[in-house]
This record gives sequence, C-alpha cells and structure tokens, in this order.
Amino acid sequence: MNRKQSIADSALALFAERGYESTSTQLIAKAAGVSEALIFKHFGNKEKLLAFVIKEGYKRIVEHNRGMFQDKEPLDFIYTVIELPYKLVWEEPQFWELQYRLLDMEISMNQHQRFMQPLHAMLVKAFKDLKYEFPEKETELMLVFVEAFWKYLIAHRDDKKNKYLEMQQFFKSKYPAAK
Repeated sequence: MNRKQSIADSALALFAERGYESTSTQLIAKAAGVSEALIFKHFGNKEKLLAFVIKEGYKRIVEHNRGMFQDKEPLDFIYTVIELPYKLVWEEPQFWELQYRLLDMEISMNQHQRFMQPLHAMLVKAFKDLKYEFPEKETELMLVFVEAFWKYLIAHRDDKKNKYLEMQQFFKSKYPAAK
C-alpha cells in the first residue's frame, strides 16, 4: 500500500469513528505513520482529503458491485435493491458510518445522489414491467426504504444481523411477482 492510500485509509477510519470535525490532520498523520506535511502534499487540505475519501469509497463500492443489477428479471432486480443497504453496510461499515456522520455536508450529499441516481429509472422500469399501477410512487417508496434502511443499519449495527435479514424479507414480501 502506498503512503497516499495509507493516509486515506487512516482518514476514513478516524473520520468514521470520531467525525470529520473532531479529527485533525495531525491525528491522521500519526495513524498513517507519515508526516502531516505529506498529507498536505498529497491532498492540499483536510477538506480535499475528505472529498478524496468519499469519492474513492463510492468508486470502490461501484467497482466491487459492478454488474449486480444487470440481466435481472424485474422482481429479482427489486429484491436486489431491497438487499442493497444490508449488503453495502456490512461490506463497508466505516465508509457508511462516515456517510452517516456527514449527511448534511454538500460533498457527501452530492456523491451519494450521484451513486443512487441510476436506480430511479431502473426501478420505474421494473415496476412497469411488473404491471404496478403506480411505478413512480413504488420507486419513490423503494428509494425511501433504501435510504432509511442503510441509516438504520448504521445506527443499530451492533444488534443481531438476523433482525435486519427479517426486515429485508418482510419488505420483499410486499412485492409479489405480479399485480
């Protein structure tokens, strides 16, 4: 691992654990085993480091999950979307903890919206294909669920995983094959 990546990894862990405002570049440098000057050399400032961490996190998630929505039947696609928050939070808990802490920061909101944006049209199409009466409204409901569920998982992730899987199954039961 190179030093730039070590800095980014240390920043992610500290920002997720302590929050962005409560994490100094000096603390990040110590955790990464580098000088504080090296952080500024690679990133310019703490805000640009945060932007890098967020963008790289989404990039990593997209690459890791590439193709997960392709070639799916409409109902299978909907179920995959329902499973998405659980899958992502357990694969990248620090990243989603950071996102949870940064809900009101523009850089975080913008990257999250870019990440979620492609789902809207794909969900509308899936609900239309399944002959749902109000595919747009079903899509909005689904996207509200996805947003709420990942936040719920972060806030309560120390609880038993089975509880979340049960909630996921319950939500899936709301979407039978045809209307």
